[in-house]
Amino acid sequence: MADRRDRALGLIERLHRIEVEARAVELGALRDRMADLERQSSETAEALARDGRITSIESAPYVGAYIRDARAQIGALDRARQELEPQAEALEEAMREGFREMKTVATVAARARLRKLRDARAREAAETDEMVLLRWGRDG
Repeated sequence: MADRRDRALGLIERLHRIEVEARAVELGALRDRMADLERQSSETAEALARDGRITSIESAPYVGAYIRDARAQIGALDRARQELEPQAEALEEAMREGFREMKTVATVAARARLRKLRDARAREAAETDEMVLLRWGRDG
């Protein structure tokens, strides 16, 4: 009975670990995507600062269109990154919860193993005591 419980607890702990690891991979990919969006936004802002100057009267309409497009692109990139933030926070919370559950199961399993070890030692001590008493009774 105890062995089945120990195996079940071990299985539950491994399942929680697999779930946490899968969410960690998913969160990593999401964070990479968010960093990529942030990088693209920064690069566009740098290009705008560098190239968004009117150098001649003929280039004025083109530079104005460039500035509007660049700002729109920066806004879209920033909004896309911000829209991913709640998903990342939800994944982080799910990972924390899964980790807590995994640690709870690990604690229960460790206590069960300790209890089993103590019971085994108590049985060994009782058997040793019984053998000593039998010898003492036989020799006495």
